[in-house]
Amino acid sequence: MPNAPVPAAAGGMSKFNRSQIMKAAWAQYRSAKAYVASNPYLRGTVVRFGDCLKDEWKRAKAEAAKAKRDSAVVARIDALKAEIIVLDCKPFGIRIGAERAVLSTELAKLEAA
Repeated sequence: MPNAPVPAAAGGMSKFNRSQIMKAAWAQYRSAKAYVASNPYLRGTVVRFGDCLKDEWKRAKAEAAKAKRDSAVVARIDALKAEIIVLDCKPFGIRIGAERAVLSTELAKLEAA
C-alpha cells in the first residue's frame, strides 16, 4: 500500500485555520487553569488541554456549519426574488396572486431569520 499524503481539504472537507484553533485552545486552557487555581472550591479539579482543544474544534465546526447554512439561505433568497420577478413579467391575463403570495411569505420568513 503506497504511503501517499492526504491533502488537508480532501474529500470535500472544509479547511480550518488550525493555528487559530490551537491558539484559542491554549488561551482557554490557561484561563481555565488560572480560574481553578484561584477558586478554593475547585481544589483538586483537573484541567485538561485535550478538553479545551475539543471545545475549540467543536466551536470552529459550528461556525463553519453556520456560514454554510447562511450561504444556502442567501442563495434561496436570491432564487425567490428571481421567481417573483419572473412572475411579475407574466401577462396580465394570468393570475399570479396566490403563487406570488406564497413566494412573498417564504421570502419574508427567510429575510426575518
